[in-house]
Amino acid sequence: MKKTYQGMQDKSKSKFEVLGKRELLAEVPLPMVEVWEELQAQVEQLTGEAGLRIIGTILENEVTRRVGPPHRPDPVSGVVRWGRQPGYVVFGGRKVAVERPRVRTRAGQEVELDSYARLQDDGRRQRAVREGIVAGLTARNYRRARAASFN
Repeated sequence: MKKTYQGMQDKSKSKFEVLGKRELLAEVPLPMVEVWEELQAQVEQLTGEAGLRIIGTILENEVTRRVGPPHRPDPVSGVVRWGRQPGYVVFGGRKVAVERPRVRTRAGQEVELDSYARLQDDGRRQRAVREGIVAGLTARNYRRARAASFN
């Protein structure tokens, strides 16, 4: 008579599981800190690229809302697409170069894009400069301000 041991069947279930009849799920413990150290630069690059694509979509959506779809401008709107131009937006606390869409009236006057103006504004940087000026951190008074902060 053969004895069945209860622990033998369930021993490897925590590491391997058959899902359906085709897939095998393996749980392998990883040193997460080391993995993050290796992947951090790639994750930051990926999120940066995703952010720039979102910014491009925001600008294009405003143009489409104002003008209409590409190659089919809305005659009622009174504005048309007028190509692209190099520009910048503030992203992650830095100025980043982008190709901004241009819009003009049918009479030829440039129309400012609200989203582009808002994406150029960096309230954090302006606050830091303003606080530095209030604290006396101009180039002329730097030594005096530094000495005052250590006393």
